[in-house]
Amino acid sequence: MLASLTNRAATVWLLFWISFFAVYIHMGGLAFSGLVILLGAAGWLVWAVNYRNVGWPSKDLALALMAFLAFFVWLAISGSWSGYGSGTAIRLGGQIVMMMALPVLLLTRSPAIREFVSHIIMAMALGGVAVLALDVASGYGINTFLDPVGPGQDLNMRQGDAEKNIGRGHVVYAIFTPLLLGLFATRLPRKPALAAAIGLLALLFVGTMLNRLAVAPLIVIGALLLVAIGWRSPRWGVRLSLGTAVASVLLAPLVGVFARLAGEGVMARVPMSWDHRLRMWDYSLSRIAEAPLFGQGLDASRTMQEGFTTRIGVDIPFVSLHPHNLGLQTWMEAGAVGAVLLSIALAALYRPLRRLSGGSRWRAAALSGTVMGAAIASAITVGAWQYWWWGLIGLAAMLVVLIPEDAYDTPHA
Repeated sequence: MLASLTNRAATVWLLFWISFFAVYIHMGGLAFSGLVILLGAAGWLVWAVNYRNVGWPSKDLALALMAFLAFFVWLAISGSWSGYGSGTAIRLGGQIVMMMALPVLLLTRSPAIREFVSHIIMAMALGGVAVLALDVASGYGINTFLDPVGPGQDLNMRQGDAEKNIGRGHVVYAIFTPLLLGLFATRLPRKPALAAAIGLLALLFVGTMLNRLAVAPLIVIGALLLVAIGWRSPRWGVRLSLGTAVASVLLAPLVGVFARLAGEGVMARVPMSWDHRLRMWDYSLSRIAEAPLFGQGLDASRTMQEGFTTRIGVDIPFVSLHPHNLGLQTWMEAGAVGAVLLSIALAALYRPLRRLSGGSRWRAAALSGTVMGAAIASAITVGAWQYWWWGLIGLAAMLVVLIPEDAYDTPHA
């Protein structure tokens, strides 16, 4: 009786929260941290009442979880010499634990429910990316209509906030693109699947062009390459994508070296956003050199106020809250110790991800593309310890279990 009631409640809980999928993204994706905690809690509850049937977590998953927790323990310790404390690391560690139960929540639903959830996600994604493009094309009119500019508020500032949220939304859709392509291919007939895939990519690229954002297309291009490799060779797709993620952390100081070698001549010719990135990465290399082994401490980059004058005469700090490169931020704040621990944790994901992909080429392709997309985005745009980012990556990876395990080569006829 308890198990039956729990499973029914979990289904309602899942359907309710996943129905707001496009809303979370349109508002910038920040809600994904809370979403994975809410769904993860349901997953652990489902496991608790069904553990005899579900079984215990695999040894490989347990080892990966312990590796991540070891990294977050070190990150928390580093907070003692940055002045920011350990709160960020503790919450991220807890969020990782909650995310581990998402596959249990999904795999214990009936095939009909999993297919229904898949169609909700596909419909919301196609509608959502179209609304993002329309919002940008209308001068952020949808944002302004839903949240009117009040007395005393600056319209330009509000539109700037909308631009950032929509830009982040495009990055989120770019991360979800491999999953969505897998769902289109296995949940839709061939022609609608092809139309949906073309529509998604076209709307995403048009929206990013209108919003003057080059990051999302870069993520999609890299992810699509690994989708193709992962579909062709599931083992190598996961290996290459995870290998790229590990290398982006271990070898991150080389990014600072290349930025320094670029010099003023290159910085003067690239767009101002990339000029700022190059200077930020060069500056980060200098701060890494000050404490290469243990780092400056968790969230220390928030306190760095040294700046420069841009080509248009505006004074800004080298580091805008974070270095916009997960590897560099790990080295700068957690040192070589943190970089090695995080690399070990990422490498430990190989076997759990292979198990998650099961016997499906499309699952392996989606996982490979998601990991590669996350590695690219983490190297050029996001902050290393942003809760929503870790939640987004975890959710995008775990949702691949919605792709049928026996779906190998072709969409439904």
